[in-house]
Amino acid sequence: MLGSWLNILPRKLSRITTSGQYLPEVDGLRFMAIMPVLIQHLSERVQRYSTVRWATPLAADPVVFWASRGTIGVFIFFAISGFILGLPFARYYLQDGLKVGLAAYFWRRLTRLEPPYIIWMVVFFLVLLATGGPALGELFPHLAASLFYVHNLVYHDYSVINPVAWSLEVEIQFYLLAPVLAALFFRWQNPWLRRGLLVGGIVGTLVAQQVFGWVALPYKLTLLWQLQYFLVGFLVVDLYLTEWQGIRTERGGVGWDLGALLALVLMGLSWSADLPRRLVFATALLVFLVAGFRGRYFTTFLRRPWVAAIGGMCYTIYLIHLPLLEGLSRWSTRLHVTGHFSINLLLQMLLLFPLVLLVAAVGFLALEKPCMDKYWPQQLRNWWLGLFAGKPVYRKIKE
Repeated sequence: MLGSWLNILPRKLSRITTSGQYLPEVDGLRFMAIMPVLIQHLSERVQRYSTVRWATPLAADPVVFWASRGTIGVFIFFAISGFILGLPFARYYLQDGLKVGLAAYFWRRLTRLEPPYIIWMVVFFLVLLATGGPALGELFPHLAASLFYVHNLVYHDYSVINPVAWSLEVEIQFYLLAPVLAALFFRWQNPWLRRGLLVGGIVGTLVAQQVFGWVALPYKLTLLWQLQYFLVGFLVVDLYLTEWQGIRTERGGVGWDLGALLALVLMGLSWSADLPRRLVFATALLVFLVAGFRGRYFTTFLRRPWVAAIGGMCYTIYLIHLPLLEGLSRWSTRLHVTGHFSINLLLQMLLLFPLVLLVAAVGFLALEKPCMDKYWPQQLRNWWLGLFAGKPVYRKIKE
């Protein structure tokens, strides 16, 4: 019975794709992106709320350092977005695929992402009001700015409703520019010219960031400081469509598995505002994504049902995890073992991560997964029309 549930649940939690073509390794890469984010935010709360007298000063503890590198997960997300959004445009330009209608493209982004985002942000807004947070008059403008994805630009700071929303505002900026950027890079049929332009775009963006000082606020929380990660995803799209299609990834060598591990370490060490290190980071990010498709054991791991299932619901996990950890860790950190930070962090992970994943699974099934069906607005409209006619009907719309 338990074995059956363990096999059924990942299928229940699997995502619905617009194209119908599912790449489990992409969701596996999402898993690799969300886990560092969870660990970092939990580590920060263990440091904040635990009363333990640590055996090793936190500033000298290597576990604290590596846990603090969790933001690299956000940059992996950006690169994955570059890959996913660039894929249909690249198919059109490079393989005579279907033309991407801009109206359908933007409508899909709106219907897929907005309902879960709005609902969760309103929930956290109400929780803050109910628990004695800022007053309504002070808090509501932050909610409005967040819902319209302009909080970073208006306040030059993270949203007080849900700080992780900063990266979603950057994602929206890229969504708006993706069709233009795709036309700029993928229209060229010569692969060396095309890839040279992409590499030049990545390096040029990094140089421009240093020259114009985009590391400072408010630029730091905009696409100006993050564009290179999305372009890395574009470059992987190019390789995926023109070099790897039809080639079984099992033929990839163990070298790519080692490359993924080395890239992960390098990203942790090179995350910095320093230009040479940022060049190393972008290179390591590229290697990490390529290894996700071309590795032997790494790719097999990414395709595991539970890994892909957790990665597949990462949007919901990302939206809810920080408020949940903030609330739960105030109580859970009262339980501690020894004075070693690593042991206590592991204990908190064992206590809180299952709860976060459980809430995320419910939220994913109730809110996010239904919105993955691109016909849900029409189906909802038909249901309402039937309701007012006295015959509520939910009819599946076919392609």
